[in-house]
Amino acid sequence: MSRPLRSSLAFLTSERLVMNTAFRFVYPFLPAIARGLGVPLEAAGLLVSARWVAGLATPGIQRVAGRGEARRRLIVTGCLLFIAGAAVTALTGVYVGALLGFALIGLAKPSYDIASQAYIADRVHYERRARYLAVFELTWALSLLIGAPLTGWLIARGEWTTPFWVLGALTVVALLLVPRFVDPDSPSVPTTVKGGRFGSSALAFLAVTALFTLGAETMFVVFGAWLEGSFALTLAALGSAAVLIGFAELAGEGATFAFTDRIGKRRSMLIGLMVSAVGFAVLVPAGNSLGIGLAFLALGLFGFEFTIVSSIPLATELEPTTRARYLAWTVVAMATGRGIGAALGPILFGSLGLAGPAIVAVAANMLAAVVLMAWVREGSEFAAESHQSTSRRGEGG
Repeated sequence: MSRPLRSSLAFLTSERLVMNTAFRFVYPFLPAIARGLGVPLEAAGLLVSARWVAGLATPGIQRVAGRGEARRRLIVTGCLLFIAGAAVTALTGVYVGALLGFALIGLAKPSYDIASQAYIADRVHYERRARYLAVFELTWALSLLIGAPLTGWLIARGEWTTPFWVLGALTVVALLLVPRFVDPDSPSVPTTVKGGRFGSSALAFLAVTALFTLGAETMFVVFGAWLEGSFALTLAALGSAAVLIGFAELAGEGATFAFTDRIGKRRSMLIGLMVSAVGFAVLVPAGNSLGIGLAFLALGLFGFEFTIVSSIPLATELEPTTRARYLAWTVVAMATGRGIGAALGPILFGSLGLAGPAIVAVAANMLAAVVLMAWVREGSEFAAESHQSTSRRGEGG
């Protein structure tokens, strides 16, 4: 018997909050982790890099564990990888162990994410899908606003490894509950999926994803240095800026819930790209004022979050017969964009100040908007296009 969607959504969302907390608490507490491992901060930063690089292997995990578009098997695999990563990190307490543990966690989260997104998409009609997926995506902001302070409380009363023990234990509980809340994979699903090429819309969407994540990351990696250098903010004040990020993200996710299904996924992405571009562009001349600068930074962050969360339901319908496989490649596109942006941002900031990253961010958003509107099709429009293409192939055969 099929599980009720709302209970499945609540379960999947709760576990994603756990995994996202493991991702996001590391940033403010990276110095504590470095001290615990006895390594310099630069070496601790490589732990974060290893986590993102590991995510590039998501298509491989999907091909093996999620073959045949098996949702539950891939969800279980994500949980197992996360438990292993948390345990290795906490048990060893040494740098090499943490490096391996962070890599396992970096592979676990996107594997779990794409399986859960595909599971939800399977059960919700496209016209209503953004609302359900926005609830799932709320955990990204909440992990910063709620999860990070709780892990700080755990570290203060224990060690830097304590959050990994707790988050790993919570995922063990989730793993045991998977059969209760997630439908079993259909026995009719084949054991393998033939890897055909993606359509032109799907490929264009991957380019759009890489572009707008590149632009946003170029700004994300330097905003702390901008605040510290321009306004001499203390660590506590920088922490307050992190809260601003959380609320901007929460607003973007809430806007997706409220509007994306109504106005369309592609149109929502276009609006988000334009809002983000305006926020980042005006930030440069407004950057001499802390209050105004933070307001436009929040606008840029809001636009980005509205774009990325609105993009997920659109992505789930571009290759509906191989949803998880395609979503795995969107993970690669995002990681590629973020990786390039993270490398470019500090270089541009060092030579041109805030204007350098802002110019790249705005240009990347505008180019993404052009590709989105010119080559990406949505919903019934895309289905009609695919049907016509199939008919022409059949007539020519």
